[in-house]
Amino acid sequence: MGSMFEVKTPVSLLQELYVKKGITPKYDLVQIEGAIHEPTFKYRVTVGDLVATGSGQSKKKAKHTAAMTILEKIRAAAATKAKDEAAKKLQGSNLSLECFSSPYDDGFDGNPIGRLQELCIAKRFSPPGYLIASEVGLPHDRIFNMVCIVDVYKETGSGKSKKLAKRQAAIKMIETIKDVPVEQPVIYDEDDEVANKIFDRHSKSHKLADSHLKISQFHRAMKNATGEMIESLQSLSIGDKKINYKELLKKVAGEQKLDLNYMEIEEKSFSGQYQSLLLMSAAPVAVCFGTGESVSGAEEAAALNALVYLKTMTKK
Repeated sequence: MGSMFEVKTPVSLLQELYVKKGITPKYDLVQIEGAIHEPTFKYRVTVGDLVATGSGQSKKKAKHTAAMTILEKIRAAAATKAKDEAAKKLQGSNLSLECFSSPYDDGFDGNPIGRLQELCIAKRFSPPGYLIASEVGLPHDRIFNMVCIVDVYKETGSGKSKKLAKRQAAIKMIETIKDVPVEQPVIYDEDDEVANKIFDRHSKSHKLADSHLKISQFHRAMKNATGEMIESLQSLSIGDKKINYKELLKKVAGEQKLDLNYMEIEEKSFSGQYQSLLLMSAAPVAVCFGTGESVSGAEEAAALNALVYLKTMTKK
């Protein structure tokens, strides 16, 4: 249902409001503070003579906050201007300004439809959508039922015109969502390059530390490893052509519960030899490289390098 309505952010609303006047809102990054893995950005937006600032945990959120502040200033200024103009018209009459606060007898002063729009922005909800649910009654005495939808919330309003029904639906929706808490998840937006780089750098440092820890743990585990095959590695004679290194590695891997996967590299080396990679499921995964006159020869060389690696790791 939400896809039927165009989602407008405070930034886009402010842009639309001033584009007809030939004015483009200007956003300036004025401050970045906080920890490197959780920065807070502060933006200043300038529109004509109006200036406001906004903060957020990403550039996008900071811009939206600043735009929202400007929109609130514009709304307040417009309301004050309208009220002053109405007061001037009433001077010298016996009527009060309150008589003109709302032409509708529904107990809601002002424009609930506009108020709901502002409330949705403040609550970080999608903009409200309205649908005609039904029309009942004779042509001269028709009742309209209008449904208002905001994210997962739905309210229905009725009236003798579509406008009245829409107004009633908006009033009900305001009552429904006004006390819903504002969700403020910590999200790094894809288009927020600074935040992403900071976050990635922090994440990579943790991953690197985890990798070092795994290698250390694997080293300790292999030093304490027992078994006939693993112990025979210490007497392994490197370069003995009589030994089938692939077969020996297979036995060691079976004893120590290690998985072996050979991967042939399609391109030959600069010297014209075949190349092979051996992935050994240690913790972390160990990758050994080998070259030879044939595919099997390259795999044999990779297996030998893997045995040398295990010999080094299990040396007492």
